Amino acid sequence: MSPFLAAAPRFSIVIPIHNEADCLEAEVAELLGEVEARGLEYELILAENGSTDATVEVAKRLAADNPRIRPLHLPIPDYGAAMRAGFGAAEGRAVVNFDIDFYDVDFMVRAERFLDDYGIVVGSKLIVGSEDRRSWFRRRVSWVFTAFLRILFDRKIDDTHGMKVVRRDVVDRFLPRTVMTKDLFDTELVLRARRGGIEVRAIPVVVEEKRKPRLSIFRRIPRAIFGMLRLRVLFWKERFIGAGRE
Repeated sequence: MSPFLAAAPRFSIVIPIHNEADCLEAEVAELLGEVEARGLEYELILAENGSTDATVEVAKRLAADNPRIRPLHLPIPDYGAAMRAGFGAAEGRAVVNFDIDFYDVDFMVRAERFLDDYGIVVGSKLIVGSEDRRSWFRRRVSWVFTAFLRILFDRKIDDTHGMKVVRRDVVDRFLPRTVMTKDLFDTELVLRARRGGIEVRAIPVVVEEKRKPRLSIFRRIPRAIFGMLRLRVLFWKERFIGAGRE
């Protein structure tokens, strides 16, 4: 724990960052301006992964100016691995997953209110009350991805990508069991929690892209499908091995 923080913060905000030097300082200032205006106890973990610009230097400078900011560094670009490292380093009672261009402090506060009864609260783009302002194609991809999850894993699963708040004990229990990185770390964490009896709550959010995605959706789609199939096989193996030990 940082020597500047006398006790565990209320929120650990984890943001994976990759080649964000041009926007990192402004986005962090906007986010923390909202957090501090509400008087919330927090730490911000900037999980840099494989940047080739000045992102590392900017993150270190921000941390030097604010003891509540902690930079992490992973040598290769891997969003899921960065998120996993950030969750592992988090010390807050509620662990929050935001993106540098997609965050909502109001969602974070609303979600925390459910954590006594639910281990994970996800911001869903798919339920009534949500507003998805992305392109028609990207909206359709989200629906198809969730349909695959329901077919392969859990018919009651909701949106596993995007903003979420996870209770500390859930992170401690299920993070060591996760194996997926890239696009599917958070999906696996939610699925494992569900399989372990943890209740997951979905609440509606507004989604509006501030910029074009850094990675082509056409590259992500086959990778995500292959990853889901790999995870399905892994769960079957775990179930088979577990049954064999009984």
